[in-house]
Amino acid sequence: MKRFVPAISALAGFLLIAFFILWAFSLHGTLGLFRVNGQFHSLFLYAGGFGLLLLLGSILYFAIKTKLQTSSIKWLAAILLLLSVPGILGPPLAFLYADGTFSGSLGATPPQLLIADGSGKNGIPDLAVTFNSVSPEKDTLTWGTPDKMITDTENAAQTGHVFMLRDLEPSTSYSYSINSGNPYTFTTPAAGDELHFAMGSDAHFGAGDNRPDLTAKMLGEIAKKANGFDLFLSAGDLVDRGFSAGQWGEAFRAFSAASSVIPTRFAVGNHDTLFSGLSRYERYAYPAEIVVQTGSRLWDRIDVGKVHFLVLDIEWSAESYTSAQASWLEAQLKDIPSDDWKIVVSHGFYYSSGSVVDGWEWYDNHETISALSPLFEKYGVNLVLSGHNHQMEWLQHNGVSYAICGAFGGLPDVARTYTSPASLWYLNGADGFLDVTIKGDTCTVTFRDPGNAAIKTFSISR
Repeated sequence: MKRFVPAISALAGFLLIAFFILWAFSLHGTLGLFRVNGQFHSLFLYAGGFGLLLLLGSILYFAIKTKLQTSSIKWLAAILLLLSVPGILGPPLAFLYADGTFSGSLGATPPQLLIADGSGKNGIPDLAVTFNSVSPEKDTLTWGTPDKMITDTENAAQTGHVFMLRDLEPSTSYSYSINSGNPYTFTTPAAGDELHFAMGSDAHFGAGDNRPDLTAKMLGEIAKKANGFDLFLSAGDLVDRGFSAGQWGEAFRAFSAASSVIPTRFAVGNHDTLFSGLSRYERYAYPAEIVVQTGSRLWDRIDVGKVHFLVLDIEWSAESYTSAQASWLEAQLKDIPSDDWKIVVSHGFYYSSGSVVDGWEWYDNHETISALSPLFEKYGVNLVLSGHNHQMEWLQHNGVSYAICGAFGGLPDVARTYTSPASLWYLNGADGFLDVTIKGDTCTVTFRDPGNAAIKTFSISR
């Protein structure tokens, strides 16, 4: 057996080094297998270093044995053998867990009414009704207005279901039902310069220290017809571990209270893509059946009359801001008329107050500021909405307003120890969401508590 020890150790070393290299080089790639929360970066660095030590130890063993022509050094052989075990078993077990073998089941999920990118035929974005079943089914969706109902049946049985609602009329009430079940109703927004939408971020379903009761309360307020929301934007970290199918199922079952009747867009956060979570995010939050017109399934543009949303893939810092996304963003900003409303939505923030946690500065992010804020200022972006920091804050810099509202149920951050020079108002330790109303040349932004009571209101002009 001892003759195989150096070979096994070398294999373990190669596996750990490969583990590190794959993470390092595919962190921002299309596969996204190793997109991780920044707090875990050191673990992968340690894995690479540990693998290198194993490999060097094996090489040393071979060198000594070859030189001395002896079969001794039993202790070194035993140590290398023991150290090789986690290196060999770790990666496959991790993939099995992340691939869903041990990460729970998505289960059946109620419908989500998702916003497709671009602008529909009548100035209103197309929508998609999406839901999941435990076993393959061939389902039927009936939707439309009372005087014009459309029936659409899937071609084959499947577990992930996507039905497109196209050519919607502005300011019109629609209903839809699945397999002749209970109907859901929603109203499309106007196609001018009036819009009322909600934004929340960082629900962190599955974290254990999150508050799903408060998230449910806020979803209930957003769903109320009396509150009149046209759209709902979730700015990322919907789940705590993106590789867990069970957490996605829990989140969608909760969010459907609002997202089944309010057109919704789920932006991507760093926790959503954790480990191999990227593929789950794309599969669940932006299925391939939803045609991409302007960007990608991670970043896109949504046009509602004269109000334009640019949903970005800014997960942690500027790591996921690729050259392709940068080129796309500038092209979109150039294309939007200068007197229209331009609103950016991303998980990661730009200007922010905060503290140093786990060695990371959770405040004014110089990487995202240097990469994106000059574009916001150059092309007259009116409002930038973000989460990532679990707090509420209103900031302004060089004519651009920034709102952070990562308070949709995740554990609140500690109080700030650093105050951004751009900060005008700040609140931590409380949950809440944003209520944004656009009427003509005025945009009113209200921070609300879980019961919909106003906490603080700001106004900006176009």
